[in-house]
Amino acid sequence: MPRLLIAPVLSFIFLCTLVTRVASTSPPGGTVQAAKQAVYVSASDKSGSPVTDLQAADFEVKQGGKAQEIVSVSQATAPLRVALLVADQGTGAFQLGLLKFMQKLVGHAEFAITSVIVQPEKVVDYSTDTDVLSKALDRVGRRGREVGGQLMEAIEEATKDVRREGKRPVIVVMRLGREGQSQITGDKLREQLRKSGAILYVVSTVGADKPAASQATGADAVSVQQGQLRDDELRDSAFSLAQVLGDGSKESGGRHEQVVSTTLVTVMEQVADELLHQYEVTYAVTGTPKPGDKISVSSKRKGVIIRAPARLPD
Repeated sequence: MPRLLIAPVLSFIFLCTLVTRVASTSPPGGTVQAAKQAVYVSASDKSGSPVTDLQAADFEVKQGGKAQEIVSVSQATAPLRVALLVADQGTGAFQLGLLKFMQKLVGHAEFAITSVIVQPEKVVDYSTDTDVLSKALDRVGRRGREVGGQLMEAIEEATKDVRREGKRPVIVVMRLGREGQSQITGDKLREQLRKSGAILYVVSTVGADKPAASQATGADAVSVQQGQLRDDELRDSAFSLAQVLGDGSKESGGRHEQVVSTTLVTVMEQVADELLHQYEVTYAVTGTPKPGDKISVSSKRKGVIIRAPARLPD
């Protein structure tokens, strides 16, 4: 198998996904059995290492606030479908982290890579070909320097095609910060993320959320007023983005991590391991499951951290 070769890097972000499936059966005689719902969840200890020996008795599932009967628990085997969004201001800072992440998942996932310097640019569509992916990784190396990336737009685009029948959708965001203004609201994009069923993982470099310098400067009142308006717009956009990267990732069953250059690879590999060791938890639903229903998955075993979607997808 060809090896993926990439130059070392400084820092990164990332993120990744989670799906649910619904199935109901109606036996002879017309009696309708309880619907069955399957959800993909991750389990780790306090150090971030996957916990791989959980059984059905170790889980508790609630839907609509009501405890549900767990039917089965098994290791997730459906292939992953991972959208990688590289918002690195053109620095190439995430290459090494991306390489290590993808190497861990080769044979278990297909990948698409989007570069976000200003407008999102699809570098490669979903592929499992290591030669194709290696060339794509070369293209997200150092390639100029510019701020104002349209990250909200890139995430929105990823939600449109990350979901495929029989696969586990994941979106991984890697960012240096200083994103541009967006008209997309946080609530709207979080809802689109829920509908896609994707797990969102975000890796931000330390300082990525630092506010932009004020634009309210100038030699006259009009210039100052225009700058203040620009500040307000950027502040609103930053708030919406923070909603998606923080609340959105948690609600999807993922997380938002902050890294420095020395922790980049470790965090990326932890995320890959988390995805490799997901569980498929199937439970019998009391009532009729509906898109958007609240769900909660926890472990009865002390010290185990469970990450699971907070609502059912469409």
